[in-house]
Amino acid sequence: MVETGTLDGQAWQMVLWGNMECLEYLYTSCEYSDLDIIFREGVCIKAHRLILSMKSPVFSAMLMGPMATTGKQLNLPEDHHETFRKLLDHTYLDRMDLESVEEALEVYAMAHKYLMEHARKTCLQYILSNLREETTLAALETSVAHGDKELKDKCIEMLCRDPDAVMSSETVSHLSKETLRNLLKSDDICFSSEAVPFKGLIAWGRAQLGPEEEEEPSGSAVRQKIGDDLLKEVRFLNMSCDEFVDNVFGTDVLTHSECFHILWAIRGADLSTLPEDTPLSPTRGGRAPKLREKEELSRCAVSLPGSYADYTSSSEVVLFEGLSSDATIQLHHMDVTCYASTSTSGGSLNIMDDEGKTISSAVSEGSNFTFTRPAVLRKDKKYRVVFYPKKDVRLGRGHSGGSRRVGNAALSFSRGHFCDFYIWEPTSS
Repeated sequence: MVETGTLDGQAWQMVLWGNMECLEYLYTSCEYSDLDIIFREGVCIKAHRLILSMKSPVFSAMLMGPMATTGKQLNLPEDHHETFRKLLDHTYLDRMDLESVEEALEVYAMAHKYLMEHARKTCLQYILSNLREETTLAALETSVAHGDKELKDKCIEMLCRDPDAVMSSETVSHLSKETLRNLLKSDDICFSSEAVPFKGLIAWGRAQLGPEEEEEPSGSAVRQKIGDDLLKEVRFLNMSCDEFVDNVFGTDVLTHSECFHILWAIRGADLSTLPEDTPLSPTRGGRAPKLREKEELSRCAVSLPGSYADYTSSSEVVLFEGLSSDATIQLHHMDVTCYASTSTSGGSLNIMDDEGKTISSAVSEGSNFTFTRPAVLRKDKKYRVVFYPKKDVRLGRGHSGGSRRVGNAALSFSRGHFCDFYIWEPTSS
């Protein structure tokens, strides 16, 4: 039988050489443990006062300060033992095996609570490296709760990739009011319409009521949960009259008088004539992310076997038909390859969805087009790219469709012309 405090029949101090080896032994064997940490599940984890106090000023005050706990037992009923175990792994072993962003967020919050900065940064780096669309809102919630600008900026960057899908997700209903406010305040999140954040806000308000309060909540009840301070973050002036009527009127969240005055303002009325209590953001500024330089984007050159085609000025040229991507991407720029007596042709370029709605457009005096707002091409949806040349122009045209890889996404189309795509990284592979 191996005696306590021995390894291979020898005193462990004689076998283990490095400090980390000794700490690992103390951690796994619980030798010299002088602290029993009790959690709400009744689980007990043994630890060492000195080791915890070395890594956390909070534990230092709790265990070694003037008001320190004198007994061997420390109760932490608000903490989960499995999450705390991850912190102990990092404290004793200087490593942390994280398996998911959700787990990393829990450990991050606990590390922040106990001011264990090294562990918090370890969690942060894992989160930043592994953040995906489905975990972005939870990470944003954490960033707002703990005032982490780096994490918040990363979350906003992720949300910019497909903001409509994120704002329409069920997860929005579980956000805190402050996190939702941060979403609505952001100028960088480029929704296809201001109706998208408004609908998300209404869904959030209804979720706060709960099923037991009202099966069919009234507009006034939803508004009471939302509050006028949050309602004012919706930029109604960015809606068209049709968008406002189709998406706002039926909710009864606004009174008829408020709807009338906001519609009047959308039509261009002087805002100073509106009643002071109208829940209206005064800005007409759109939400649009900063357009990135071509050097920051992934480039895809489309050059197909085919022939040249001549097009007259102002004609409708379908550059790409059935354009789709296997991952949601943002298209920022397009270079149209022109063959003419002059290197510049000029004109306008429209990206249309399968319903014929223009989702983004660009105007240029040459062949290089930068969209006024990035065109979000959603996974497996089909689009068409239409070019209206300012002058007569000759373009390279393929006889059939094809596919090209750009970044981590694959673009495919049923027919196309010679062009260069510049896209931002997709939301998923």
